[in-house]
Amino acid sequence: MNKFNIFTLLIVLFVCVSCEEEQFGIDKFGSISGVVVDGETYEPMPGVLISTAPASTTILTDSTGSFSFDKVREGDINVTARRKDFLTQSVNVAVFPSENTTSTFFMLKDERNIGNVLMFDPVPGNGAVNQPLSQTFTWNLEQQNRNIDLTFSVFLFESNSSSQITVGDNLSQRQVVVSDLRPNTTYFWYVVARADGRNVGNSPTWSFRTQ
Repeated sequence: MNKFNIFTLLIVLFVCVSCEEEQFGIDKFGSISGVVVDGETYEPMPGVLISTAPASTTILTDSTGSFSFDKVREGDINVTARRKDFLTQSVNVAVFPSENTTSTFFMLKDERNIGNVLMFDPVPGNGAVNQPLSQTFTWNLEQQNRNIDLTFSVFLFESNSSSQITVGDNLSQRQVVVSDLRPNTTYFWYVVARADGRNVGNSPTWSFRTQ
């Protein structure tokens, strides 16, 4: 075999190996686990329907309110929790190869159906990093029935925590100042809308990391 043929063969082998590595990179998986608790009593909630998007197997939480997906393709995944008579809750999480990502859901009862109440465009934005330890949280609102006055409560919790704190309650404006955050910490936060003191809608759970 002459030098030209050997060189050509090496190029072909290199291309094949590169293609195989790229293909293997597409099929990397991690896992997701978490727990669902009542947002008022912090009691575990069994029988909550958990699903992901992109889609995977839909499962129910067990008697301890826990769930797990053992094989989830890497990337950004939306996890949603649903149960009758409760406000649907969702959170975006990042799944990394061979790693487990955890999430906590605090679910509140849907006490009065007044049509769609959507909250979006959060500040700090979902997945934001290097955030200051004191800042103003804001969000936008789309309300199907605009004749009903709403108030807002804002809840905050740290990664892997099974309890939360209220950083704003009975707010008439869509903003609240949050201070004394811990440095280099991942936080999750969401907003609950209320009409006449009753829960009527909640936002997705957003996350950010402090500087």
